Amino acid sequence: MACTGPSPIWAGSTPAQAQLIKEGVALHDQGVYDGAISRYEQVLKENPNNVHALYELAYTYFQKRDYRKSLEISNQAIQFKSDLLPQLYVQIGSCLDELGESKQAIEVYKSAAKIFPADYLIPYNLAVTYTKLNALDDARAAAKRAAELNPNHASSQLLLATIFDKGSYKTPSLLAVSRFLILEPKSARSEAGLRLLRKLMQGGVQPGKDNNTINIFMDAAPKKDEGDFGAIDLAISLTKVAEHTEKNKDKTEMQRTVSSFETLLAILSETAKPDRSKFTWRYYHPYFVALKTQGHVEAFVYYIHQHSGSAEVNQWLADHGDKVKAFIFWSRSYPWPEAD
Repeated sequence: MACTGPSPIWAGSTPAQAQLIKEGVALHDQGVYDGAISRYEQVLKENPNNVHALYELAYTYFQKRDYRKSLEISNQAIQFKSDLLPQLYVQIGSCLDELGESKQAIEVYKSAAKIFPADYLIPYNLAVTYTKLNALDDARAAAKRAAELNPNHASSQLLLATIFDKGSYKTPSLLAVSRFLILEPKSARSEAGLRLLRKLMQGGVQPGKDNNTINIFMDAAPKKDEGDFGAIDLAISLTKVAEHTEKNKDKTEMQRTVSSFETLLAILSETAKPDRSKFTWRYYHPYFVALKTQGHVEAFVYYIHQHSGSAEVNQWLADHGDKVKAFIFWSRSYPWPEAD
């Protein structure tokens, strides 16, 4: 299916219709899907071409897992010019994906991206579909595009971290999942983010059979198409080994984690000639170097561990509110590079 673009402009909603749609959205959010559908259908009985009602109706059917009905309604709605067109194309792609038509969904997303090149949800959903197909190189490219278009979209960061991890890009995955946890430190998804963070920070380090030795497993031929992170990958492993030294034996787990990130970000900061042609160096490197330079490493580490349930984390955050506020203010004000 190609996106050829809409033709007529829809007339909009009357105040009464807007109220019915508002009620429908509220019911949808409560999980009362049939009630929401009845509100939207009242609007469509008066105005069959009300795009707002069509979009919400299609979305509710999607949540009910009636993907064919959602697809049918979405296809009706895209015949009209409206601000909802990017969301409608995403919904069409999502329906096709759920119906097992993933290749067709990809074509919809690609066509939509040409019409709406600044919409981040289109490449994000394209990356989701590619990931399902295990087309990881294509998924990585699409997820990077979504992250560039909206650096504050937590889902793009988590997806990109996962794709990097599946492709054995250790340092890029670590930076991406750290960024995700900054954006979303205490949601249900934060648990998965923390698991990935801890796995990456383990650095391939495992205790030996006699418990008196430590084994480090490194990739003999690490990929470099995202940049050369060999020194940092090695540093991740060495910081994990350092946790077992006499110097660190009395530190808490969180204090050791802070020390590890201080070391890693110092190495990242000292990179002489970062390759700005590579996404990770261009996108993540300046942010995390600035985080280190501005003195926010400790606040960052404790902040991203909020979902850990650690009493130590909760107490530190309560005792250092000014540091946390300063970190959050700096992070939210950070000038991310504009997408090409």
